[in-house]
Amino acid sequence: MRITDGYLMMYWCFDVADEINIGLLEKQLGSQAEKALLSGIRIIPEYVQYRVPPLLLKLGSQKLSNGLEVLVEMKVYEFGVVTVRFTSKIECQLEHLISLNRSVQENEELRNLAIDWMKKIMKKILPAATRPANFPESDWEDYLIFWIHSFDQKIDADLLLKDSGNCISRILRAEEKISHQEKEDALKYALSYYGEDLTLIDWGSAFIYDPWKTYDILDVIEFSVIQLLELRVYDAILDKAIENAYDDLAAQRQRKLSIVTISSVLSRLARIKLDISDVIDRLENFLKLVGDLYLAKIYAAASSRFYLDKWKMAVRNKLNVIESLYAKEWERFQTQRMVVSEIAIVVLFVIDIILILFEVIKAK
Repeated sequence: MRITDGYLMMYWCFDVADEINIGLLEKQLGSQAEKALLSGIRIIPEYVQYRVPPLLLKLGSQKLSNGLEVLVEMKVYEFGVVTVRFTSKIECQLEHLISLNRSVQENEELRNLAIDWMKKIMKKILPAATRPANFPESDWEDYLIFWIHSFDQKIDADLLLKDSGNCISRILRAEEKISHQEKEDALKYALSYYGEDLTLIDWGSAFIYDPWKTYDILDVIEFSVIQLLELRVYDAILDKAIENAYDDLAAQRQRKLSIVTISSVLSRLARIKLDISDVIDRLENFLKLVGDLYLAKIYAAASSRFYLDKWKMAVRNKLNVIESLYAKEWERFQTQRMVVSEIAIVVLFVIDIILILFEVIKAK
């Protein structure tokens, strides 16, 4: 079966700042940027939309060393993420996508190209960014989507899975041969709304047969990849914060300086917990899909495939560890401060008695 109209969408998502003022950036970029709104053909409530729509920048085209001609686009999100997307036209036999996926997966040239484009735009983003990352190229997630609109024969979702399910599973895994169990796993998250369309989501790539050329499914999958990036980044930050806190507190206790310096450690822990809790809450509330059952299913499938719930649980647990550590150390700090205060009162009382006795002796 031959693809007559389709695209390969290559995404690189970067964590570049804590927050980006989209309104300010939109004014700075002017006609270079446009708001990227969810769009589809299903009837959905108006509130099923981004809380703050990201900005879409169309940056032109570029030819790669492997011969692919790619359209370069970028999205900028308010919670500090930038997505670089390369789009390449594909017209080939379905089987050819296996080798295409293998050539693109973990391609160093493509990653470096995405980093270069991200750095170019970062110069324009910086005035609108809060606490920009020192090395934004170090935190990234990549993802591939095969977005197919038509084949050389008419086909629906059931027939596509029946006739080409084995091939599609190998496309998703970028393998020439996989076991029956891996095939079933690759095709586990298969969704269709009208019966003529098909969405299959795997860990590193997705296959979407979409005769109507709508972007909403692409956008929901992209958002899921962004959540994976953010949760992974903040999980690492929390690991380092907890490790440093234990080391700092242990060192301060050994030096017996905790009464003087422990407040700085506690302040840092409180600030990290507050900042990350705020970002996670904004990320979870950024896109509400409860009004569109099908998009909610797409998001649930992507969340399950990317283990987002487990990442969220890990981050929440580490936030609870920080909360517990903060509470215990604050209680210890307060107890020590009370002990010092009581000792000071006793010392002052003794000094007062000595002064009184000295006055009495002097009077005699």
